[in-house]
Amino acid sequence: MKRSDQAPLVSVIVPNYNHGAFLAERLQSILSQSFQDFELIVLDDASGDDSPTVIRQQLSQHPHRLVCNALNSGQPCSQWLSGMEMATGRYIWIAESDDTCSPVFLERMVSRLEGGSVLSYCRTTSIDATGDPITPQSFWPDQVDPDRWQHSFTIAAVDFCRTYMARGNVIANASGVVFRQPDRALLRALRLRTAGRRCTGDWLFWTDYLMRMGGTVSFDNEAHSGFRCHDRSTRSTVSRSQEKLRFAEYSSTITSVLQMTRPRPGGHWHDVATSGGWDWILYEYLWRYQPSLAEKLLIRILRGPLRLGLYLRLLQSPLLRRRYLRWPTT
Repeated sequence: MKRSDQAPLVSVIVPNYNHGAFLAERLQSILSQSFQDFELIVLDDASGDDSPTVIRQQLSQHPHRLVCNALNSGQPCSQWLSGMEMATGRYIWIAESDDTCSPVFLERMVSRLEGGSVLSYCRTTSIDATGDPITPQSFWPDQVDPDRWQHSFTIAAVDFCRTYMARGNVIANASGVVFRQPDRALLRALRLRTAGRRCTGDWLFWTDYLMRMGGTVSFDNEAHSGFRCHDRSTRSTVSRSQEKLRFAEYSSTITSVLQMTRPRPGGHWHDVATSGGWDWILYEYLWRYQPSLAEKLLIRILRGPLRLGLYLRLLQSPLLRRRYLRWPTT
């Protein structure tokens, strides 16, 4: 780890909320990196478990900065941005507190950034609460394009957003990403963009960041990051009212993403929808919200281009329409 009197190349930000059970593994995965030119910033978002104690114990012999909130922010991206405002490194790694990674993760990502990209990320393996791989769970971006993420690549950031981010958040795990530090003006813009977003703040963050930064995105097809799936995740919601808010958020986020990637969207929303780009939201609507037949016909909780686009998609595809209408409602 970098000495305190030297500017680090990377700022590692660990946002945490009630992940005391996973923190020892997470922090050890950071400390054991082959690349050691980094500073460590840990942000606890008013955890109700023993997280602060675990953090202090694990890092007692290592330089770090720990900030504990008195009140929970309720917004994951708010913690990301707070960490970035404290960061002094050229590059940022948001190392989510319940995830893990290989010892060469940072070395591989920094190498791609030093080659000129503004953001680098890698394939992620899904793991369960005990750290075992979840099979046959796939890498989410493969659902958007089954070929693109099978091989390492570099692509212009604007093209990446227009081709892929308009369809969904294909940078699905922040822990598998290292990116160039935004300047203060961009940090302010990103905070405004993600304010109030519980489920889709990361999608808006990456899209806005890349469209403003330009440059290139670099992807490593080797799985150097582990995304943990468990019942304490911020993605785990249980009530119908929470799911309703999730899909309302999807609606407004897609409107924003279209506006960012295509300042004059025209028929771009039509192209995305009718190519099946938003089918995953339709299936999540069925699986998570479990709408009644009337709600299926009206798609009530979706709005804007997303709602119109999914109507067109259902009209376009008899097979999808049959599956949609026959999906169990209980």
